[in-house]
Amino acid sequence: MRYLVCLILAIVVVAFAFHYAKPLPSTNFDESFLPRANYVKYIAAGNDASVAGLFWIKGLTELGESFLTGKEYAYLSHVANLCTELDSLFYTPYYFVGGVTSIDSPDTSDFVVLRRASRIYPNEWRLSLYYALRLARGPYPNRTEAANVMRKYFDSPDTTIPKHIRMIYHSFELDSMQTETALETILNDLMQPRYKKFRGSFYNKTFRILGYKNRGTDSLAYEEIKLTIDSFVDQKISPQQAYGHLLQMKKPEEVEPVADSTAVADTTAAN
Repeated sequence: MRYLVCLILAIVVVAFAFHYAKPLPSTNFDESFLPRANYVKYIAAGNDASVAGLFWIKGLTELGESFLTGKEYAYLSHVANLCTELDSLFYTPYYFVGGVTSIDSPDTSDFVVLRRASRIYPNEWRLSLYYALRLARGPYPNRTEAANVMRKYFDSPDTTIPKHIRMIYHSFELDSMQTETALETILNDLMQPRYKKFRGSFYNKTFRILGYKNRGTDSLAYEEIKLTIDSFVDQKISPQQAYGHLLQMKKPEEVEPVADSTAVADTTAAN
């Protein structure tokens, strides 16, 4: 009798969970719903990690089916959010969502998952990098917050962190500055001992800040920037000379051609 009552109670709880489940955003491809984590925990009866694994397997299965059928599966981040709410130490959803989500994706449902990943695994620089790139290059760029996420890895004792990743927080900061301010910051940083071994990174940062994108077509500009920075660091030229010369090298912004007003007037008159 006791087991029958427990079974009936479990069925009732499941029914309530799905009745009050939060619907996923409509994408016109599928009508899918996920129960809320707090309802699932009642059903899990202390086996949150196991249930999280089952939900994740289901999410990956549906993702695989979407590849085979050619339909979009836009719910993986929602599944990952449910799984990591049930088991915040469940590493795989964090890493998978961060790896498969395009950094410029307009869908920001992955943000809550990546934010949790950065908080739960503060020493995992790859998880933080996924989050920082989404912050910096997503639909609503926030480079200041991206810099805050990655700043802690500059002095990290982790020897697996590449040099450019240690410096990436500074790249986010510079990208949020005006050209003049960014150049001043770079020249000041070049004189600090803590950045001494990162001189090569500053070549690339200055190249990008001045508006250049392709080192193949703008190789002469890159070499001139490199020569100017080296001369400045070696005290062959003054900070004012370096700053002035680099600022003069700023690439003019490309302006779309404007139609000739006379031609437009002639066309209008003819019509």
